[in-house]
Amino acid sequence: MNKGLTTLICMLCFGIGAFGVYMVKYVVQDVQRDVTTLQAQLKDERESLHLLNAEWAYLNRPERLHALAEKHLALAPLDSRQIQDVGVLPAAFDASETAGLLHQTGSR
Repeated sequence: MNKGLTTLICMLCFGIGAFGVYMVKYVVQDVQRDVTTLQAQLKDERESLHLLNAEWAYLNRPERLHALAEKHLALAPLDSRQIQDVGVLPAAFDASETAGLLHQTGSR
């Protein structure tokens, strides 16, 4: 092979390699920028979740719920006359009736 042709091929390979490294550098910078943005969003979401958990715990305090139940619900203690025998419950659906109901509603 000719020395000039070999030099030309080596220079071409070097140029392609340099361009490839150049492109990879900027792709990596874009990925790093995306990772930094996602990490900041994740930090914000974690802080929001922590705040929501604190609010949930505050709103679900037993003494608060008890006061709200007394204020808004007309609850009375369970009376033994309210307890019935199992025979009072309606009979269960037949399997064919249940399949027919599901078919009529379009559920599967």
